[in-house]
Amino acid sequence: MSETLWVAIGSISTAAGFAAVAWQSALTRKTVKVSQDALEVAQNALVASEAVAVDAARTRLDAQAPVVSVRLTEVQWPPYAWSHMGMPVNPWPNGYEWHLPEKENERIVLQARVVVENKAPDRYVYVEYDGDLVKNIEGRERAATPHALWPGQGNGLNPNLFLQREFTIKELSENYEARQDGRPLPHRVTGSICVHDGRDNGVTDTWEIELTGCPVRPHPSRSGVWLIDTDTGAEALEYDSHPAYERTYWISRRRGQRLPDPSYTPGRTSTNLSLAPASPPQLP
Repeated sequence: MSETLWVAIGSISTAAGFAAVAWQSALTRKTVKVSQDALEVAQNALVASEAVAVDAARTRLDAQAPVVSVRLTEVQWPPYAWSHMGMPVNPWPNGYEWHLPEKENERIVLQARVVVENKAPDRYVYVEYDGDLVKNIEGRERAATPHALWPGQGNGLNPNLFLQREFTIKELSENYEARQDGRPLPHRVTGSICVHDGRDNGVTDTWEIELTGCPVRPHPSRSGVWLIDTDTGAEALEYDSHPAYERTYWISRRRGQRLPDPSYTPGRTSTNLSLAPASPPQLP
C-alpha cells in the first residue's frame, strides 16, 4: 500500500476523531444546559413557594395585629412662646417684632396634641415613645414614658400627649429661607410611636411623626425684622394629621428574628422561615 494511501487513511481517522469529540462536546453542552434550566426552574419554584409562605404568614399576623390609630390634632396657631416655667400656654403678643441678631435667640414652640387610640375590643397593647414627645403633668413638661393602652382607651396614662419642641427665631428664619429656596426645612419636631401586643410571633407598628414650618417671616419693608406670619396663618405649618405606619413582622420578637419580605426575584431565596406558633399576649 502506498504511503499516500496511509496518509489519507490517517487524515480520515483524525477527522473522525475530531468529529466524535465535537459531537460529545455538543451533547455535554446540551446536557449542561438542560441541567441548568432544570435548576433554574427548581430555584424559581422554591422562591415562589417561599414567597407564598411569607405572604401567608404575614396575612395571619395581620389578622392578629393590634388595631391602633395615631393622629395629630390641635396644632397650635399662633405658636406659643417658650417658657422656662413649664408647658407653654401663651403666644407672643400680637404684632411682636424680632430684631435680628439682637433677639435671634428668643424662642417659639411648635406644638400639636397627639392622640393614640386602641380600637381593639378585647386586647391591650404596649406603647413606646421616642423623640420630641412629652406629656403635660400639672402644667409641667415630662418625657412621654411607655405604658399599656387598654381596649377602647385613648392615650392610656398619657391623656395630654404632645409633639413639642422650641426653636430660636434664627432657626425658624432658616426654615423660611429654605422654603424660599425650595430646600427641605432644616428644623423639625420629630417623634416615633411604637405599638405591639407583646406576642413573640407578632407585629410592631411604628409611626414616624413630625411638625415643621415657617411661622415667622421677614418684615416686608424693614431689614432684619421678623414677625409672626399672620398672612399665611396656620398654613405656614407642615404636618400629616393622620400619619402612616410601618409594620414589622416577627418570627420571634424575643430572639430578634424578623419575617423577611416576600421575594419573587429568581435566584433569591429567603431563609429562616420556620414560624413559631403565636404565643399569648405578654407585655414586657
